[in-house]
Amino acid sequence: MRYRKNVNCLTTDELHDLREALAAMYALPAADPFSFATLASFHGGPPTAFCAHGAPGFFTWHRAYLLAFEDALRRVGCHVTLPYWDWSSGPSTGVPAACRQSTYVNRAGATVANPLYSGPRAAGGQTARRADIDTTAYDDLATSAQAALGAATFTSFQSQVNGVHGGVHVRTGGDMGNVPTAAYDPIFFLHHANVDRLWASWQAAHPGPLPAGEAAFLLQPFPRPHSVSWQTGADVVSVDALGYRYLRFCFKFPPFRVWEVVRFEWPLPLRRQVDAVRVVLKSHHMQPAPVEIRAFVNQPEATAATRTAGNPGFAGTVAFFGHGEPDPHGLKAGASAGHQGHGMARPAPQPGVKERFDLELDITRALSAMPDDAKEASLKLVAIDGAGNHVGADDLILEEIAIEVD
Repeated sequence: MRYRKNVNCLTTDELHDLREALAAMYALPAADPFSFATLASFHGGPPTAFCAHGAPGFFTWHRAYLLAFEDALRRVGCHVTLPYWDWSSGPSTGVPAACRQSTYVNRAGATVANPLYSGPRAAGGQTARRADIDTTAYDDLATSAQAALGAATFTSFQSQVNGVHGGVHVRTGGDMGNVPTAAYDPIFFLHHANVDRLWASWQAAHPGPLPAGEAAFLLQPFPRPHSVSWQTGADVVSVDALGYRYLRFCFKFPPFRVWEVVRFEWPLPLRRQVDAVRVVLKSHHMQPAPVEIRAFVNQPEATAATRTAGNPGFAGTVAFFGHGEPDPHGLKAGASAGHQGHGMARPAPQPGVKERFDLELDITRALSAMPDDAKEASLKLVAIDGAGNHVGADDLILEEIAIEVD
């Protein structure tokens, strides 16, 4: 399962990953089926406008479109997910900060063009937005979007959100204000990810099948996997089945390591809104030696010896299977790419491809057991080897430890 985040919640590295993947799509030849030029043309052309903006098909066609676009991004950066622009949750002005400036400072410290600011038009040049975008308010559209979530039927909900969605296009202005050019502005995809998020939220509260006409609607030009037939609305009805979910909350926890205690505000009103809290251990490869990582909630003194059975503060455990060597592709220093050890041939790693070994641990149960009057929570991760002995943070190879909240 991958998680689409509010663009304002992306870490620095996640934002770099997104921009680099988008820039790579811009650089592909227009004839490449995964190029930005090709994907953007599906919406309003040229040569063919496939988009559906009424009923049936508005929600379903755009969900399939976002999946195709996200898949193209992930061909460049395998762990990139499409973020959303949350214009619908409260007062806001202008577009997200990541999309406002024409340049940004990349990983190497150089100032380069910001791929989220504008995209290449089919007819040449770059897209633009209205001149006063930074002071353009979306407040009333947010109010209408929240009201739409109370709609009793799919047809009513789709009609209400469709109108609000159009308001965002018009207020953003420039190329976003017209169907033939809208998808050439990269913010189009962040905007429609939010539309899709609203639909997913409504679906969670109103489970059930799509109306027959929506379920049968052909989602051209998106084929079913390993098939020559087009997807239909029924193929995209469940985000879980499609492999993604949306993160509703924008928590930015301070960076921390195993054996360190991270503390965060966790009052009862917030707890009641949260569906799940997960610890994500991010790594590009397995650990050199087998290691188990245990999570303890509100037990800052936890050690390798802290009991787990019957301990309400024990939130669970995950483990890395030992790889046996520190190199992510199993190539020791001085070994050739084609051969390594015992005469066994090993294929060279694909350029730019990193196999991921991210692990997730759901700690919701332990957090839910907190007293109602508690205002703060703490989390400590403890690493042990197969014999139950302490494993130091420096003996682990982790890019990041993240806490994600649904």
